Amino acid sequence: MPLQNSLLPHPLEIGEILVIDDDASSLYLIKDLLTTMGLGDKVTTTNNVPDALHILSQRAGTEKFPELVLLDIRMPESDGFDFLEKLETLPLQANAAPKVVVLSYYGNRDYQNRAADLGVAAYLRKPLTREKVLDIINLN
Repeated sequence: MPLQNSLLPHPLEIGEILVIDDDASSLYLIKDLLTTMGLGDKVTTTNNVPDALHILSQRAGTEKFPELVLLDIRMPESDGFDFLEKLETLPLQANAAPKVVVLSYYGNRDYQNRAADLGVAAYLRKPLTREKVLDIINLN
């Protein structure tokens, strides 16, 4: 069911959202922004790649499986590229794979190219804004 938000011209139609970022402030700000847009109850956050992969594995085939993943690239131990590589190995149906959007402070062209090669839908610079969220939701 679409979510209604009086500040938006129409309800936002998006499934579950998984946010992966090692920075607690970034997680808070992203969750807060999504909440103000009426999406807070659809958001799960985690600060590391192993937990994110566990969430995806546990939710595979359920209505709680994320439609969208917002992914930080630079994280300690396992980074966003590790996540993207491991995502390809999860036993997911092709049509069930989440749309992945990278959110990063780093606009490094090599990062962007590598992320594109690993199938990301978009590579956006932080901070996340309402406009960027609307653009992400409208990505095909």
